[in-house]
Amino acid sequence: MEYWFNTKNNGTKIYKSRLISLRFLPQHWNKIGCKSNGAIKGKDKCYDYNINIIGLFFSYTNFDYNE
Repeated sequence: MEYWFNTKNNGTKIYKSRLISLRFLPQHWNKIGCKSNGAIKGKDKCYDYNINIIGLFFSYTNFDYNE
């Protein structure tokens, strides 16, 4: 399941810059953890954060992180 939000207009097109995703992958039932791509505000364009808990994957992505 994916949910896109934060509508923006860059002068050429209208797009959504943020994504929340929830997935279930039963083959990863034994994995638990979280990680980030380590983006720095004002320097990197995309921020990504993932949480994995017993086959359930939660992900947040901001494609316009430097704004």
